[in-house]
Amino acid sequence: MNSQSIGQSFYLHYGWKFLLADAFPLSNALEKWKDANGKYFYEADFNEENWQAVTLPHTFNDVDLFRARIQDAGSGQKRTFGFYRKWITVPKEHNGHKVLLEFEGLRQTCYLYVNGKLAGYYEAGVAPFGFDITQFIRYDGENLIAVATDNTTTRNISACVAETPNKPDVIPGSYQAPQEKGAKVEHEGVGFFWNCNDFNPSVGGITRPVKIHFKPQVYLTLPLYSNLQTKGCYIYGSNYNLDKRTAQICVDAEIRNEGNTPVNAWLEATLCKLDGTKVFSFTSTKQTIAPVDTISTPLSITPEDAYIWSDEKQAYVPQDESLVADTITDSVSVSLLSATSDTQKLRFWSIDDPYLYRVHISLHTDEGCQDSTCIETGFYKLGYDKDRGVTVNDEPVWLRGYAQRATNEWAAIGIAPEWLKDMDAKLIRESNANHIRFMHVAGTPADVRSYDRHGVVCTQPAGDKERENFGRQWDQRVELMRDVIIAFRNHPSIFFWEAGNNSINKEHMREMRLLKEKLDPNRGRFMGCRTINTLDVLEESEYIGTMLNRHAARFLAEHGPITETEYLREEAPRRIWDDFTPPNFDYDNKWGGKGGRKQSGIDFYDLTSEDLAIAAARGYSEFFHDRIGGGSHKDWYSATATLCWTDSAQHGRQAYSENGRMSGRVDAVRNKKQNFDIFRVMQSGTPALKIVGHWNYPAQTGDNYRYPLKTFNGSYWENTGEYAYRDPKNKTVYVFGSYHIAKIELSVNGKTIGVCDKPDATFVFAFPGVDITEHGEIHAIGYNYNGNVIAEDTICTVGEPAKLVFTLHTSPAGLLADGADVAYADIQVVDNEGRICPLCDSRIDFTLEGEGIFLGGYNSGRFEGFGKDDSVIHENHVYAECGYNRVFVRSTTTAGKLRLTAHMDGLEPVTVECMTKPVDLSDYALTELVADYAAYPEEIPVNTQYIPAIPESDEHKYVPEDQLYCKILIDGQEPDTRGVRSVNKNGCIWGAVLCILERLTGSVPPGTYEFNYDEAAKTLTLTSDGHTVIAEAGRTHLLVDGNENLMDGEPYVTDTNQFVMEVSAIVSYVKGIKAYYDDKVNVFRIETE
Repeated sequence: MNSQSIGQSFYLHYGWKFLLADAFPLSNALEKWKDANGKYFYEADFNEENWQAVTLPHTFNDVDLFRARIQDAGSGQKRTFGFYRKWITVPKEHNGHKVLLEFEGLRQTCYLYVNGKLAGYYEAGVAPFGFDITQFIRYDGENLIAVATDNTTTRNISACVAETPNKPDVIPGSYQAPQEKGAKVEHEGVGFFWNCNDFNPSVGGITRPVKIHFKPQVYLTLPLYSNLQTKGCYIYGSNYNLDKRTAQICVDAEIRNEGNTPVNAWLEATLCKLDGTKVFSFTSTKQTIAPVDTISTPLSITPEDAYIWSDEKQAYVPQDESLVADTITDSVSVSLLSATSDTQKLRFWSIDDPYLYRVHISLHTDEGCQDSTCIETGFYKLGYDKDRGVTVNDEPVWLRGYAQRATNEWAAIGIAPEWLKDMDAKLIRESNANHIRFMHVAGTPADVRSYDRHGVVCTQPAGDKERENFGRQWDQRVELMRDVIIAFRNHPSIFFWEAGNNSINKEHMREMRLLKEKLDPNRGRFMGCRTINTLDVLEESEYIGTMLNRHAARFLAEHGPITETEYLREEAPRRIWDDFTPPNFDYDNKWGGKGGRKQSGIDFYDLTSEDLAIAAARGYSEFFHDRIGGGSHKDWYSATATLCWTDSAQHGRQAYSENGRMSGRVDAVRNKKQNFDIFRVMQSGTPALKIVGHWNYPAQTGDNYRYPLKTFNGSYWENTGEYAYRDPKNKTVYVFGSYHIAKIELSVNGKTIGVCDKPDATFVFAFPGVDITEHGEIHAIGYNYNGNVIAEDTICTVGEPAKLVFTLHTSPAGLLADGADVAYADIQVVDNEGRICPLCDSRIDFTLEGEGIFLGGYNSGRFEGFGKDDSVIHENHVYAECGYNRVFVRSTTTAGKLRLTAHMDGLEPVTVECMTKPVDLSDYALTELVADYAAYPEEIPVNTQYIPAIPESDEHKYVPEDQLYCKILIDGQEPDTRGVRSVNKNGCIWGAVLCILERLTGSVPPGTYEFNYDEAAKTLTLTSDGHTVIAEAGRTHLLVDGNENLMDGEPYVTDTNQFVMEVSAIVSYVKGIKAYYDDKVNVFRIETE
């Protein structure tokens, strides 16, 4: 067989045409864009007039992400249908071969047409998927590939996509999920629970890579269960000898024979370094592979028994869960070949040394090589020790990092090319983090690849929102987890599979665990859940997630790893330093007050960057001390993740002042926020410190330090029209020091102004009474417990803006002229000595000449609407924030010179130039994406990811909690208690009772109870089952039907206006509930009938 005719794969990225259909559902979009001859977009002779030429990956939301004011429902980006068209011809050497299309994922739907016919569809919106389009292909002419995709979601929309029942009489795309009362839909269907804009921001278009595979009749399958119903190759190590650094490598490969006769087949696997150097090869035994029957190519693999016809609704409805067959995981019409190497010397993958190999797998028959694939992976031994935590190659690691929405979107560009995701991963590592927990849905293959390359451990979910599902929506979750495990199981960075974003029952946990054991049995990974509330669920899990440390316990850690999944929800924008910085000497906002609720047009937080730093320390310190080996000696946690890595387009709570969720360590274009350095110090395994803020505070003259006084009007804190002045000669300066630091000495202009050896929250060294108007230099020196200097930091007063510094960054291959690649340019406003001017917020304009498209950049606090019109998204200017910012340029498909100039009033313009690199834009030229790999040192690095205990530091810094905090659950789910922590006081459970009663209302039949809270009188009245119960702040007894009933203390109202009382004393009067305390996990359980 000619070597050119074996199986081949290419990225199908060039030569596409795009139209924003701006209509929903699919039937409306199709009708809206029929051409003058009545042709639909997927027909060959459709008129493409006015369609846009694009290169994949592509999004139509780069223009509107972060453009509007943020809402609880997320960003206001367009959610609708888009159409794509592309013509291909099959190369002569692949005449007669199978033709498969692979999509790395698409949000939310993909309706694929080939030569005018529907070839398949996928609507789950998360995992990679593929289609066998062989039967639609013309080998002797051009073929039209057409894709309709929509990114509709829940929240602020009349209806969004629902799952199409897999029935022959159903038109795909005709089922919708109404989101507004009275919304008219073709057929009401079951939506995908994770398809929400608030927790899973929707970025539309073909936003991930697409590949075309040409396969001979005997071939290796692809790991794309939807819709190919195959699992591809699975690679893993075994028999690890860590002392000798040896292991055996195993390959399990699915083979399909679609020829007419049996064949003798075997595998050859070759392990190579990234530079192509061969390390070793091994083969399987020969096996006779019989031909299979004709393979059907279903339009969808949604289970046919999932829906039944309803005469009443004249539509298909979900079948009863008990009558539906188990989720199918078996591949269709395949054989399995397995090969195992001899014991071989290997360089193992680890966080410090993310060493990757390329495993080339070839399928041979007696007639020669038939097919091949290359899988990039790493090998390591993953384990858990109850006394050391998670181990990699038998070395303990402390996993710390961030909980990030899986969309991982960027402002200005919408989506990032592969190499820019590497830049993101390197930033994560620079912050001394090593863990990303993707939230709600699976992270993309490109993100996971970048974490493979740079040593960032992943927690990978499938699909969920905020609670357990049953019926069809649960089965959708299991099917998605099947697809995700199959697609991602060769990626070394994934340690944890997450079954749910909240608690699930034992049957569901068992189902997910057994799914992992069947599909990923040999990599040592853990299946668990963000929240596990009962012992029977624990026994079915392999790791335990907590949220805000509400139910961790030592016996849980003895079972498996505990990971804190999303602490620190607070927000602060990058541009606001503190309350002593001009121009406002305040965060000018519309704050709803402590304990306020999320509401449109009101800010939930009133935090500066300095405030967020202190909040971060209080958050991380708790889990750091509760880690295995930590200062509390509780020995609970193996991993932790703070919310979030980036400022994002998810649901935001600064709903008056901001254009995104401001919880990131970096902003929406990955500019470092001050919180980046805070986490870099706190998470450091070596001594580090950082002075918070700047040293350019103005003189105490004129209106400097004047700030508006505010009063609470019942909804928010509003300006009174009066002003006061802050005292800049009496400010507290904060220095953050890592775990290793015993004390910090702070000096101004060489004069010591204080020594602090009693940090707050482990990391915060406070220096009150500092005169911040004394310009010059502020210097911090950190000492260890032996009195030695181990870390220093200095901030100087910076002069007036004198010039711009402009730096252009491209991929390792340069800026490719492919129409999709981007370059970013960092702009800094500096003084005469080249130091960034921390207070500069001036406008900077840009002009672009040559072969590029200017995409602009990002600023916090600027948006369109509600009386504002200052968004910078896709504008020709940005504003400096803290003296710097970043802008982007996209390439065209013509190579040439690009010249970008920045202008700022009062300063000389500066220019950067580059030549874009010519690219072969033919259909089958692209075989590899540009990536930026970690450099591998010759010497294998030692493990630096475990932070050993320093007894003196633990004794000095760890402060035990003075109360027994617990958790209140209603039917296993945790209500939002508005920041009030529940407490077990002598067996009596105290908490935010109104939050509990509000949540309980939805769990009992209507009329079971009523309650009323008189805010002025601070009195709660509950009626249920013929009883009236009254609780009053300051009174130690309940009145039950007029009779006194003594409690364990007096109810009270917090400074966040939450009514707190003995919850256990009042809920027992609600008819039909059972309430009891679970000592083992410190949980007060309220269970309804």
